Amino acid sequence: MNNNILFIAPSNSIHSLKWIKYIQQNSKLKITWVSFYKRTIEDDKFSKNIEYFEFTSSNPLKVYTSLKLLYNKRFFFCTHLHYLGRHSYLLIFLKIQNLIVSPWGSDIKFLKLNFLKKQSIKLLLLKSKLITVDADYMVKLVKGIVNKKVEIARINFGTDTNRFAYSEPEFSSEKIKIISLRNLEKIYSIETLIKATKIVIERNIDLKVDIYGTGSELSFLKNLINQLGLNQIIKLKGRFDYNTLPSILKSYNMYVSTSTSDAGLSASTSEAMSVGLFPIISDNSENSYWMSENSGLLFSTSSYEDLANKILFYNNLKFTERKAISLNARNKIVLFNSYENEMNKILTIYKKYNE
Repeated sequence: MNNNILFIAPSNSIHSLKWIKYIQQNSKLKITWVSFYKRTIEDDKFSKNIEYFEFTSSNPLKVYTSLKLLYNKRFFFCTHLHYLGRHSYLLIFLKIQNLIVSPWGSDIKFLKLNFLKKQSIKLLLLKSKLITVDADYMVKLVKGIVNKKVEIARINFGTDTNRFAYSEPEFSSEKIKIISLRNLEKIYSIETLIKATKIVIERNIDLKVDIYGTGSELSFLKNLINQLGLNQIIKLKGRFDYNTLPSILKSYNMYVSTSTSDAGLSASTSEAMSVGLFPIISDNSENSYWMSENSGLLFSTSSYEDLANKILFYNNLKFTERKAISLNARNKIVLFNSYENEMNKILTIYKKYNE
């Protein structure tokens, strides 16, 4: 039995770190991790047992040579590719045993805009033994690209529901304390939340809005906040330490996601629901499923008027009604997006490939 497994995943993503750490802590696999991006997320418990490489050259030939040398040096029973971004297409030209590909939502949803990228991703998907997705509609998209029968498994990234334990928010408070955790990029439409805030405070509602994250829209959003006179209400908090996120979330009673497109449930939405925040998220992708069974509210994507109406709807709810939705949101994550359950699915697959 060969226990060597290779992960090719961006080390500037917390999703990659969470996935690989779980495998390292719950299996006897010998992990090698290659990233095409510089590592930006530090973790004190990052195991010395994980062999880590950064192949970040802008020269594809150099990256290809580095990958080929790695494959020549060690036989991997499985290669798991996360995120079909930078340099991923190079794997098409390598001999690989048991390739698993886990495309992220943006990898697939906007392919029609780039013909060459669509062809390279098609070849990668055809080369794979298994494709994992984190939303049901992604299955249809993948099948539409490869035009043949392929093995596809749904495996969510999942939330550690013990770490993000339920802690009843201050639903009895008259102050609505909103947190946003999506990055400051156009796709996340943070301006929708800012404009909605203006409408809500005009109704004399006591409101606090903290927006975490960084991105190319920072200057635009700062100016918008100034123009609308919301500097005392909305704070741009910047980057946060992920290790402190459970305690950060406990300072709020509402979570808002204004993203114009998601794959499966976003990690930040799932984590906020897991601790019990009242969720209001945009109605696109698979979000209607996660808000079903009275687990939260949906608003029409990019409509700041509808988002404002949903915040006002929350304001008119009784304490018991707010708490009931909070508990439903928590239970939804425990039942259908548990990190441990999802990772055990992939461990079973690794074991099968290594028999």
